[in-house]
Amino acid sequence: MKNLKVIIITCLLTIGSPTFADTPKVLGWRDLVPKLEPLKNPLRKVEIKLRRDIGYLTSIRYWIKTGEISKADTEFKDGIKLEQKFKSNNVNFEPLVARYNAFLDEIERRNKLVVNNLDGRLVQIPGYALPLETSAIAVTEFLLVPSIGACIHTPVPPPNQMVFVKLNQSYQAKRLYDPVWITGRIKIEHNKKAVVYSDGQSDVESSYTLMGIKVEPYKTQF
Repeated sequence: MKNLKVIIITCLLTIGSPTFADTPKVLGWRDLVPKLEPLKNPLRKVEIKLRRDIGYLTSIRYWIKTGEISKADTEFKDGIKLEQKFKSNNVNFEPLVARYNAFLDEIERRNKLVVNNLDGRLVQIPGYALPLETSAIAVTEFLLVPSIGACIHTPVPPPNQMVFVKLNQSYQAKRLYDPVWITGRIKIEHNKKAVVYSDGQSDVESSYTLMGIKVEPYKTQF
């Protein structure tokens, strides 16, 4: 009988008190990025004009590799001119290009890294709601982004600074980039979504998905 009474009291206390798992962890955008040593530009000690030229040549080679430019494009011809200039000035440019390219590859790798211990957590995070269809008013899916203009008017944030939100009920968006608090369960999941706007569309990647259960307006600027 004593043991039964203890069990009943314990159950009542448990029911009446919120557990750690029921309390959302409040996140900022930096919390979505693993803590790593800052990267140093390998060309930081190179004269600034040469640094710019190496950066441009590295970009041109990347665009050629990905098929973004062809031999008919101005950038392709710029690349040939830069190589000729380096050779005529006896600049050993290939090692510099290789070092800078490795630096850019590491930035791209880090942009996709996630914080594994967030997987499955109940969280609350502020951001700007960007509907995938920017003309939509009632939405059940949107991207949560850290800044106004992201993906449309400004460069696309890295994947680990984008959250794909799926709501259990539709949200009435008052305007593009509504400032909101989202509460829900976050999971590590890579997504590629097309954001459709008035004059075209853009594919964007996110490293997190948030199963949203609550949307609240965020009244102050963040």
